[in-house]
Amino acid sequence: MLRVATKPSDLKTMKSWLVPPPYIMNTELKRRDTERKLFSVWPGPADGAGRLTPDEELLLFKQLHFCAYSMSRLYKSAASKSPSALKRKYFRWVERYDQIPARLIEGNIGLVYDLIGRSRFATLDRDEMSSEGMMALLRAVDTFDPWRGFRFSTYACNAILRAFSRAALQDSKRRGVIVGTWDPEFEKSDAPEIRRTDQHGLFMERLRRILRNDVADLTDVEKTVLGRRFPPEDEPPRQTLEEIGRQMRVSKERVRQIQLSAIRKIRQALNLDLILA
Repeated sequence: MLRVATKPSDLKTMKSWLVPPPYIMNTELKRRDTERKLFSVWPGPADGAGRLTPDEELLLFKQLHFCAYSMSRLYKSAASKSPSALKRKYFRWVERYDQIPARLIEGNIGLVYDLIGRSRFATLDRDEMSSEGMMALLRAVDTFDPWRGFRFSTYACNAILRAFSRAALQDSKRRGVIVGTWDPEFEKSDAPEIRRTDQHGLFMERLRRILRNDVADLTDVEKTVLGRRFPPEDEPPRQTLEEIGRQMRVSKERVRQIQLSAIRKIRQALNLDLILA
């Protein structure tokens, strides 16, 4: 999610603007009445709690992409016009954009725990699956296309199960055991594969730069956990939450919390990444 570290009135140059997040282009975004239709009641579902209805969920995703679309337009306009005249409008969209993903995740977190109960993987315990499922849910929110006609729950379930399967396969290779299976009911899905964009290379370069320069301000403990959970290809195999917990003399749950905290910091740093000089 985006965070505003500085008030718009304190920003002096275009370099202090937040880089707009990616969005999925649709003709609906270009219509003159789209803002009025999507934001006639704001805050709306994002201000609630609990599960979302299909209509609330669809509205939130469209609002999310319209926020990013509006930010992108203002960002491009500021390159040829005076940025100061557009800052207030820009950061109004940043503020709205920042509220929506948390509500979508809160409304769908039950999918992770439901799939943990239905899945059958011999080498993964509940904490490992919870960690993988939460990260898959975060990615699904970022990449879901609300105009494709699919339910987000279908798309997210598919992403979560793939994450379980990848983790189990990797763990089985390390342990030399057979990977389990999941409920066949969830194997069939017409949801599209996770969307790949032309910005992938730029994103990875930004990520490497943020980690290299410690922009995310990770603690030594967070760096240790991430290094053992997601080692480079030429490093030792990935470790489980339980293995890291034993080495650090903390519980698996504590390791999972540290991992999620580090990932949140990195995501925030990516969203606050300045314009490349």
